[in-house]
Amino acid sequence: MSEYVNRFLFLRCSGDVLNVTGRLHEPEKEISESMGIIKHLKPIVLAEKMKYTLIDLCAGNALTSILAVHMLPVKSAIAIDRQRRGGHYDKIQRFAYVEDDIENGSYHSESLILIAVHPCKTADTIVKIFNDHKNLKHLIMMPCCNGSYQDIVGYGWLHEDKKVSAYDLWTLHLARNIQDARVKVVTDRKVLSPKNNIIIASR
Repeated sequence: MSEYVNRFLFLRCSGDVLNVTGRLHEPEKEISESMGIIKHLKPIVLAEKMKYTLIDLCAGNALTSILAVHMLPVKSAIAIDRQRRGGHYDKIQRFAYVEDDIENGSYHSESLILIAVHPCKTADTIVKIFNDHKNLKHLIMMPCCNGSYQDIVGYGWLHEDKKVSAYDLWTLHLARNIQDARVKVVTDRKVLSPKNNIIIASR
């Protein structure tokens, strides 16, 4: 079992979180992905407690944002997806689920953090949203499905002993397209998915 899954199961809130998210299709994998995002979200939120609202883009079952409002001192969280899932979202304080296209969201506040866990083919749209709204301070995204990209040289965060995959190149393409922000990419091997690169951008 993953270290992240073990950590999750030892949280006081783990039962409450699972009760409201609805059915997880691949519980260990999904929990490990969310815990990977939480790891990088935590220091940002703790530095300015109760300041930020999380916007969970292409949220699916909203596990990550629900976990965040239980674990971290965030002001609130909003999950956005085209199709609302079957969770008991009305039972969660400081949380809302919006059934809509992510391009229709309001991103004008200066106290927003964008998060996205495996947003399928909309990762480049999420980068565009972040670029178009210079007021947005932070983006934490774990991309998945590979999109199209130009040939890329200079692999940056990749270790010499790491085999370069199409997924790595797609991640680097997304990271390099982020404008006016400090950007880093990490590979989190505690995440139980081969798509375990995380892009962190801050202004």
